[in-house]
Amino acid sequence: MYRKLYVFMAIILVLTLFTQCSKMNKVELIYDAQAGVGEGALWDYENSRLLWIDITGKALYIYNPQSKTMNSYAMPKEIGTVVPIDSDNVLLALADGMYEFHISTKKLVQKSRPDIDTSLVRFNDGKCSPDGKLWVGTMDHGVSKPIAALYRVSGDYSVRKMVDGVTVSNGITWSPDGKTMYYIDSPTNTVVAYDYDINRSEISNKRIIIHTPKEWGTPDGNTIDSEGMLWVAHWGGGLVSRWNTTTGELLDTIRVPSPNVTSVALGGRNMKTLFITTARNWMKPGDEQKYPHAGGLFAVEVTVPGIKSHYFKIK
Repeated sequence: MYRKLYVFMAIILVLTLFTQCSKMNKVELIYDAQAGVGEGALWDYENSRLLWIDITGKALYIYNPQSKTMNSYAMPKEIGTVVPIDSDNVLLALADGMYEFHISTKKLVQKSRPDIDTSLVRFNDGKCSPDGKLWVGTMDHGVSKPIAALYRVSGDYSVRKMVDGVTVSNGITWSPDGKTMYYIDSPTNTVVAYDYDINRSEISNKRIIIHTPKEWGTPDGNTIDSEGMLWVAHWGGGLVSRWNTTTGELLDTIRVPSPNVTSVALGGRNMKTLFITTARNWMKPGDEQKYPHAGGLFAVEVTVPGIKSHYFKIK
């Protein structure tokens, strides 16, 4: 009798673990946006919402997981970055500069216009540092020449160039203690780390910490989890990966039903939902039928939570 009971309990345990594992790695479609280039995912923890964008669709999206509502806001130009300021205001990097957007009134106000040649480059990905500065880069329109740069935007909206010789400025994030900045220039197929001086908002000691496989396409957006491990989206690879930032070891991969994966953000009620944006543009012939939800917003549950995002601090 006891033996049968033990066998029954073992079967239940195995089935429970199998169910949990299946849910843990199941990528689900959250919103079928059909975005040209979905990007910029960021969890706004103070307001329990996901901010993300469609670059070529010129749209800002705000997703509320509790009510399962998605609001979109049209922009006059391509949009590369969104970061939160407070509950009713976000900072946007449009193609040519920095703008404040007031969500309730839908009012867009330009705050700075850096000296860039928009016929050659436009603003792309960015995130805020632990000290409340926006770090945002530009990209070569032809994605082949190192004519772009990484900039730092301070609370008075002054802009300073911090890194030169960039081709496609992309994923940027900070370690949980704020002492290290991780950065991706996509065509290099690497992730580099810098020492970050939070008191001076300066970077130093550049080194390569991760080499991403070229068969996975190019690394795009990224995010950090509470263990200090880095999640990376892969454009052309149809997956996201998790890496040890100390050893450069690949820890995990998750397949996404879209070839061009663009950004990732950890959020949700327990910070264990990995939100994933994708792009519909520049797919191979036939991929539209193979990946009907490309350009959508996806999500998957993971085991390690993220950390709180940083907000832009206005002086």
